[in-house]
Amino acid sequence: MADAQALKVRQLDADEAARRLAGVERLDPSGMTPDAATLARSGRAYAVEGEGADAVYVVAVRNGVAFVVAAKGGGELDHTDLIDSVITAQARGLEAVACQTARPGLVRKLQRRGWRVTGWVLRKELAP
Repeated sequence: MADAQALKVRQLDADEAARRLAGVERLDPSGMTPDAATLARSGRAYAVEGEGADAVYVVAVRNGVAFVVAAKGGGELDHTDLIDSVITAQARGLEAVACQTARPGLVRKLQRRGWRVTGWVLRKELAP
């Protein structure tokens, strides 16, 4: 496990973020996630790097809420915990941190870290 002191957070430009987010849309079982380039341009992108850590996430701040638009990790660390810790620290002074997911396991992990479900996303397919 990496020492939190040894982790570095740096802002990424949209092109690097898109490269590092490549394939993230395939992780969404709902099929509603846009491509990596669109996600990378929808907020500020950051990398968390260090021993055992290689994560990227995009955050957009709206109405006092830091909304996690996308996140993807690699390496040996639990990236849900890692990214949650970093984003929570970055969002100090804001009202809340939020995200949307179709992954039940991620919901359970975040709930153990103090997050709560605040609504539902409904979708209706329309005929062309």
